Amino acid sequence: MFNSNWSTEQIERELALKFSALMGSRATDQKGDQLYNGRAESFAQDIGAVLSKMSEALEDQSLFRSEIRSLRDEVAELRKERKASEEMYQRQLGELEQQIHELRKVAAARSGAGDLNFPSNEFLSSPLVICSEGEYLGVQGKGRKHFTLKDFVHLIERKVSDSMSVETSWKEQGGAWVLVVRTSDAKKERQQDIVLVSKKTITPSNNVVTEIVRLNIDGNDAPDALLLTLFRQLKSVFNG
Repeated sequence: MFNSNWSTEQIERELALKFSALMGSRATDQKGDQLYNGRAESFAQDIGAVLSKMSEALEDQSLFRSEIRSLRDEVAELRKERKASEEMYQRQLGELEQQIHELRKVAAARSGAGDLNFPSNEFLSSPLVICSEGEYLGVQGKGRKHFTLKDFVHLIERKVSDSMSVETSWKEQGGAWVLVVRTSDAKKERQQDIVLVSKKTITPSNNVVTEIVRLNIDGNDAPDALLLTLFRQLKSVFNG
């Protein structure tokens, strides 16, 4: 500036202007840095809070998964125990039924009646059906298990109580088996006689079944519509 013949006053004003501009620029930069640093710090705090919550959620999720695995293992063990109990029950029931069958044979032999007073286990265990308009209808339960005459007898015997007595008897008649059931309700002072006539049948599909050919209740034969209603009710009970 001196080489350009500027006066001292001009040089002072020029320097003052340049210095003022420089200081303003630095102040602006510092303010921007402070704002950026503040936002960065706030962002870092927010990210830290989110990461902390995510970490807690992951820990809870891990605990939940561990509990779910434990519950699944417990349920699997209970199912295993239940299956084993059911198998043991069925095995014991089969043994008892076989013993009863043998005792009936002995009793029949001693009475001279032979072994014709009780149907075979095959007959009792075959699917129980009715024939409606040429179509054979039965009841199928869980695990594709069919409702049988044995199950029907068990349902009747389950009605036995302190006030209810149930008597059952079998006889063979004309190639069919006749089940006579007499129930007596002491509270209602009522008796009921049920006669169920069934026979072995081979369906067009070559399936061996036990067909109900007649159901008589207190001297009245049940119509087909009543048998259909009965089988619908048996289906709900059998699958319950």
